[in-house]
Amino acid sequence: MSCKKLSSYDYPSERVSAYEMIKQDLNVSAFRYALERADLAELLDGGGDYTVFLPTNSAFINSGYPIAVLQEMPIADLTTLVKNHIVAGKTDIKNLTTSEEKTTLSNQKILLERIANSSYVDGGDITNSDQETTNGSVNLINKIIVTKPTMLDAITAYTHTTSNSQFTISIAAITQASTGNTNFTNLLTGSVPYTFFLPNNGAWKDAGYATEAAVSAASPSTLEAILKNHLIDGAKFTTQIDSTAISAISGQKIYFDKSRLFRTTYSYADGIKFGNGIASNIKADNGIVHTVSRLLPTPIATSTLDRIKSDANLTIFAAMLKKASEVTGGVNYETLLSDPLKSYTVFAVTNAGMIAGGYESVADVNASNPAVLAETVKFHLILKRANNINYIENGSGPTLLITKDEIGTEVVNSITFLINGGFKIKGKGNVNTIDVISQNVITTNGLLNIIGTVLKP
Repeated sequence: MSCKKLSSYDYPSERVSAYEMIKQDLNVSAFRYALERADLAELLDGGGDYTVFLPTNSAFINSGYPIAVLQEMPIADLTTLVKNHIVAGKTDIKNLTTSEEKTTLSNQKILLERIANSSYVDGGDITNSDQETTNGSVNLINKIIVTKPTMLDAITAYTHTTSNSQFTISIAAITQASTGNTNFTNLLTGSVPYTFFLPNNGAWKDAGYATEAAVSAASPSTLEAILKNHLIDGAKFTTQIDSTAISAISGQKIYFDKSRLFRTTYSYADGIKFGNGIASNIKADNGIVHTVSRLLPTPIATSTLDRIKSDANLTIFAAMLKKASEVTGGVNYETLLSDPLKSYTVFAVTNAGMIAGGYESVADVNASNPAVLAETVKFHLILKRANNINYIENGSGPTLLITKDEIGTEVVNSITFLINGGFKIKGKGNVNTIDVISQNVITTNGLLNIIGTVLKP
């Protein structure tokens, strides 16, 4: 074999043992360290068939197991952690038809799922499956397989090198809220299963609670209301939360969406990203914990269309939606933005912005070519709930507008997101960036952002 190091998506065509495959990949060096420290390398280098669920280094960090934690873990605990990721016998992941439970070498139950063309283990993505070895197969995953006795145990045991990604403020909030009418400490250690969308430190700081002391000084009833909005009944992995609404134990609905990009599934709660790629699908005997980086907002009980129509400063944009729907064989945008089974992010333009963009009045819009208006409308809509905190600086959000280039190839037109120094967006044809005046307004079927300039592709 060549001594060239391999990537996790370029394993060798000639078969080697599972251990040799792990040794060749720098992206899984944390698991290799744990495997060797637990004296289990020989297990995956010899005979017998094993199915290995191999976490990347990022998976260890995101799951709260940086290398420093692995170095300090007692050997017995580390051995259990490694064995959590190994199943005796060969499992053909790609040929799974539904869900299937397996038992690992540590006697832990794990859930394998095949949904559409994607595969999952305990809610985490299997990003590269069924890599053949001389003694079984290897499946690359983006989470750690571990179970704590209770959700509170999982929360308090979590360690992360980035302070904003830790849960110390949530732990203080749980303690303080438990002095009120609801004992969250008992709830998170009890036998009734829940799913907890757990705010990280950054989420609390953005909400005005800068430290543990700040939440410890807050009213228990205030914290109770916040925490109840982040809990739903039943233990649910990300794979078991579809694009729908689920009521929190407070009675407030949380609106969920899901998308998949390059072998990773992204989930959204009220437009705020959670799930794979960050701390999520953290399993306890009494529930599942998913991290969110902002407190879940209180949604308004109205559709995106009704919210737009109710705003006296959006009358021209509302007229554009209606007129653009008149294209023969085209999309009815009023129906689209009122459909409870669909979700979109809309950048609605104020009347002043519409006038500056050449649409002087509702009457002017009504006299315009609906096909031309439809092209403009499409460039103001993004499929799914696209919260600005889920984008990086200069990240792009693909709109519904698809055009063709000079050789006839279809091109998806995107909006550029600028996050640093405030939420701004820009179309390719806009000279200047555009401030988002009202951000991430939750509706029953999407998100609404209000801007003061027409976006240009």
